[in-house]
Amino acid sequence: MKKIIFNAIAFLSLGATFGQGTLPMTWSFDDGTTPTGFSADQGPAGSKLVYTSSNLINSAPNALRLDYTGEYVQAHWAGKADTITFYLAGTYYPDPGWQGTVTIDESADGQQWTTVKTFTDNVDNNATQHTVRVSSTARYFRIYYKTKASGYNLAIDDIVIKPKAPGQTPELKVYYNGEEQIHEGIALTGNDTLIEFTMENKGINQILDISAITLYGEDASDFQILNSVPFNIGAASSEKLQIRLTDLTAGTHTAAFAIASNDPDRDTFKLTFSTISGEFATEPTGQPSGLNITAKAFVMTGSATKSDAENYLVLSSIGSSTDEPVDGVSYQRGEYIGNARVIYSGSDISSLNFDGIVANTNYSVRVFAFNGYGKWTNYLLNNPLTKDVTTPGLSAGNYYTGIDPESSTFVSDLRALINPHRRIYYSNYSSYIVDNFEAHDTTNGQRIVEGFYSGYPHIYSPPFNHNVMSREHTYPYSYMGQASKDSANYSDLYILYTCHQNKVNAVRSNYPLNNLATITSEFYGGKFGKDSAGNFAYEPRDFAKGIAARGNFYICAAYHTEANPFTIPTSNQFVTELQDQYVLKRWNNDFPPSKWEIARAEYIAQSSVQGNRNPFIDNPDWACYIDFATMMHNPSGSCTPNQQNKKVEVKAVEINVYPNPSQDVFHIDLSQFNGTDVEVYVLDFYERNIFEGNTNNNSIDLDASQWASGSYLLLIRDKNGVTAAQSIVKP
Repeated sequence: MKKIIFNAIAFLSLGATFGQGTLPMTWSFDDGTTPTGFSADQGPAGSKLVYTSSNLINSAPNALRLDYTGEYVQAHWAGKADTITFYLAGTYYPDPGWQGTVTIDESADGQQWTTVKTFTDNVDNNATQHTVRVSSTARYFRIYYKTKASGYNLAIDDIVIKPKAPGQTPELKVYYNGEEQIHEGIALTGNDTLIEFTMENKGINQILDISAITLYGEDASDFQILNSVPFNIGAASSEKLQIRLTDLTAGTHTAAFAIASNDPDRDTFKLTFSTISGEFATEPTGQPSGLNITAKAFVMTGSATKSDAENYLVLSSIGSSTDEPVDGVSYQRGEYIGNARVIYSGSDISSLNFDGIVANTNYSVRVFAFNGYGKWTNYLLNNPLTKDVTTPGLSAGNYYTGIDPESSTFVSDLRALINPHRRIYYSNYSSYIVDNFEAHDTTNGQRIVEGFYSGYPHIYSPPFNHNVMSREHTYPYSYMGQASKDSANYSDLYILYTCHQNKVNAVRSNYPLNNLATITSEFYGGKFGKDSAGNFAYEPRDFAKGIAARGNFYICAAYHTEANPFTIPTSNQFVTELQDQYVLKRWNNDFPPSKWEIARAEYIAQSSVQGNRNPFIDNPDWACYIDFATMMHNPSGSCTPNQQNKKVEVKAVEINVYPNPSQDVFHIDLSQFNGTDVEVYVLDFYERNIFEGNTNNNSIDLDASQWASGSYLLLIRDKNGVTAAQSIVKP
């Protein structure tokens, strides 16, 4: 028995996809997985992968997003395809309409492409179905974004590739364990010593003549074909192909067979097969070499050179680890072996990506060669390829050149430095922050993201959505001097964090952050209750306290102007419970920037993300040089309060809202305002304006028929500072 290496074996053993699928094939982009035979190139890292808008999708919840020239989605199949249907939509404003060029291409080999349909400046804004017919020789299909115009993208949904109907001529199909095998593919046959394949004639009229079946490959002599050749298979009929393993030497036996027939489209069908005798596959003779790792504060990438092995297991640990894989066990990305995390298991180690990385940390990376799959896996444990690497920390460089905290112009200088930046829209938060930093892989193709305030571990199947977890503003929306969801401050990444919507975001609402004396409710590490002065407040876990404080300092320093104040405490007269800046300054001192916070800040500071820095992460003591109540310079640099925060005097009245809850209309009694002009606002629990209006009547009706189900905050204010606030609910 001689050893033959087949890299693709690793993919089958891990349940990953080959490049060739069987017909019919569909891809609806619904769960983050890529069906066998499909692939997509979506360009630079950080671009949003899916669309969820109703006009851009045909079947919920997603459509694939293409947003760079040269991006594509592609399919590769065995057999003959007939028609292909798909939905396209272009993102644009109705006038002047979508611009760009998209081609629909077919290919016999995946190299030379023929265009069968072209869209030039004519993709509809709503998901629209299209149909193309491909030739019988086509084995590849792609939707190719040939030319992108600035401001216009492409959404793709529900690709369906239908097989050609059974033909009049003979057609050979080969199956193993009921699954169709692809020409020049690989079948993994476990430890079967009698291996059976099914040969089927898909033709409906003519006989399929099998003229020869030959074994080849270095281990071909280990096997024997039991069928007598030649023979024929009737129309729409099948026969068994039996191959016996005759050499029972322990380890892996790999060979291939070729079936010669009168199939007019392919006169020879070839398939590699591999079986294992004994307890395990043959152990590799050597480990890989040349491990290179590139480390940033928030991510590591790497590569290595293969040895003679079929597959490789890549482990990463904080500090050194002696834990090893166990023969007969297959491991998934995201699984742990002791304190070492599985980063990769497969055949291709030319490009490795490590997630869940933090700054200023020593990592040890080990790579083990292995052969086999499933319970026959055999690892080479001696001398794994090992490399230690340390991620960098804060890298401000000369960013703060000319900024002096003792200068009288410090506040204005700081704002001029950090305010101009690349805006990441609120809707893109998850694709930038969750997908690229906060979440990391766990087992079974799932990912995990940790709630910021509470530490709640949210496990999900990609793509990430906001059904359970939301984007929490550490400096609440209702505090903001520029209270518009379209403003840059609303979507600034330095104050947005992933939190449980109902148990954390809705509970915190716009209450101040503080240490609690009494606790009313608790969810994991997040608590709601009253502080020592008897005011309602929210207390996050210790992990989040310093981070939240520095986010509050940042938003004020970046966006405060006289016309649009951002202060601590807020100047918003709706907020009767005020944030104490000295609580945040104490947290800033007691909980300095963590490795996670530094990594997140370095990620956001990239030019491809937001591109600016949070000065209070780089220089936490700078917070003491600003009085955030007035946004004036504090030349002493002292964080000790010299006076109590002055509470905004707010006269509150009670109002009657009925019915509450309501499916349709809320009737609001305003008689307590005595006929004065009042402003009326309704905010959802993302603190976004749902309704805004004014009246001097003694009542107002709010039509809620188009609102989503949930809880809302009703806020009313007159010119004299009299306010009313009440929770209203649409079931």
